This record gives sequence, structure tokens and C-alpha cells, in this order.
Amino acid sequence: MAGPSVSVIIPCFQAQATIALQLASLSDQVDAPSFEVILVDNDPAQRLDEDVADFLHSSAFDLRIVRAHEHQGSSYARNVGISHARAESLQFCDADDVVSRTWVRNGHLSTLDSLLWTGESILLTEAPFSAGLEAVRREFDAPPPEWSAPADKQTGPFPVLMAGNFGAARSTLLELQGFDQGFAHYGDDNDLAFRSRRDGHRVPVAESVRIAYRGKWSATQRMRRGFHDARARRRLLIVHGASSQSPVPPWPVDIARCLAATVLMPFRRSVAPFDVAMRWSHALGNASGSLRFGWPRKAPASTPGHGLSSSPTHSVDPSEGTVTA
Repeated sequence: MAGPSVSVIIPCFQAQATIALQLASLSDQVDAPSFEVILVDNDPAQRLDEDVADFLHSSAFDLRIVRAHEHQGSSYARNVGISHARAESLQFCDADDVVSRTWVRNGHLSTLDSLLWTGESILLTEAPFSAGLEAVRREFDAPPPEWSAPADKQTGPFPVLMAGNFGAARSTLLELQGFDQGFAHYGDDNDLAFRSRRDGHRVPVAESVRIAYRGKWSATQRMRRGFHDARARRRLLIVHGASSQSPVPPWPVDIARCLAATVLMPFRRSVAPFDVAMRWSHALGNASGSLRFGWPRKAPASTPGHGLSSSPTHSVDPSEGTVTA
């Protein structure tokens, strides 16, 4: 029996409330080649097999659940998913998003055109996700996009790759040693983009491969995200020797500018307090990354490929890590 043409890999951590909607969006794909969906269970506390029971015998795709409990983090989970993939054409999405009706087809065509690509993501509020699949699709997928070749738009020194919507040839990801567990929670996708560029690969943008993703709208969530993004960005710059090319200032300058903005805020009514608070979250993340990963300390050792195996794993014994429907 021939294997699938595409392997869709979805890391799952605390995904109980959202994964069914994502699987529903994968169940009504238009003109999709044969594909499998690999759910990488990265949370021992969740009961993923129960949450996806309605899709275990789907006619749209083969569904497999792979256990990845040894280490926590999306980088390790994605590497484990790559190891279990049966197809050469790989696509990645997240458990709490929704893919377009032509996502699998357009993604596969993009991988045939480019060995590595990053897709387009449309930010939506929580409301359409709560209303169901068709409500989400009306917001971003009416009509679903036709395929267009990925375009080389990233000509600057800092390529961006969105791990929640990208694709690649399996052999290319093995060559690049997959994701780096040192960037377990933030920055692992852009680290892969840096290493891809270093090794001579393009990182084109596939605008026709589209997803809708949930915005994190609370002030606390946005500030926390800003801090960790800035911290990871500084580590990326240090690890890849690109600090001198970055528009982000050194952390003392960044902090000084935030202090000045705070002092001047009562005299500048056009500046919202939350905007200044967000500047502080980025500045503090920049400072934290500089002090943690730069002089006089050293960054933690990079661990690309952790959880990665060049030979696909096809176990059917849950005790060995894989459940196959």
C-alpha cells in the first residue's frame, strides 16, 4: 500500500479544547493529495486520544498520535513528528488554529516548488473560533486561495519562518537537523530560518498557504509575549553573530529610551500608557537576553535535532510511543 503524499505535523500541548476544530478544518480539504495527520502529544496530562476519537476513522486522512513526553517544547515535539512522518512533503500547523480549505493542496505544491517555505497567517479574535469552523472560514477563507508559487520576499538579513504554518521537504529538515531544543518555547522557527539561510536555502513566502490563528488579546498575554519574543530575538542575534545588523539597540540604550518615554508620557497625550508598557516589555526582554546569553555568560548549548531520527518510526504499540488508527 502506497504511503501518503503529505505528512501534516501538529504539536499538541494542552490542546484538548482546540484540536477538534483544527482536525475538522483538515477534514474538508479541496483537491488534496493523500495525507496523514500526526498529532505529537507533548503533554502527559492531556487525554488526546479521547479528544480526537471522532477523527480516528476519518476518510479524509490517516490520523496517528505520537507520544513526545521526554522533553517539553514545540521544537522537540516537531522533531519527533518529523521522525514519524511517512511522506517526503511535510506541513506544520498548530493545534489551536484553522487551516484554509486549500491548505494541504497549496502547501504540497509549494513544497514541490521550494524545499522550504513559510505561509500566510491571518489574525482573528476568539469570537469566530468560538462560533465554529464556518464562522472562521467566512473571516479568512472566502473564497479559498488558488495556488501561487512561493515568492522570495525576504531579502534582508533576518529571515522569518512561522512554525505554525510552514512546509518543507523531509530530507531538507533532516539536513538542517530540525529544530533546536535550546529555543524550546520561543524563537525555534526563526533559528531554523537563520540556519536555512546560512546553508544556502531560500525561505520564500507562500501567500496561498493560509491559516487563521487566535490572537492573544489580554494585556498580560501581550506583554508576556513581547518580553519572551525580545529575549529570544536577542539570543538569535548573539548565536548567529548578527547583532551589528539589527535595528534593535543595545539593551542600555533600549532601557534609557523607555525611561525617557515614561518621563515624557504626561506631556504627550497621544501616547497611550499601554504602548509605553509594551515598550518596557520588549526592552526588558532585550536586556534579559543580552545578559543571559551574551557577555560575560554563555548561552546554553544548542541542541538541534533533539528527538529527530532519519528513519521513519511506525510503531503500533502505545507503550513504544505511537498509536495508529
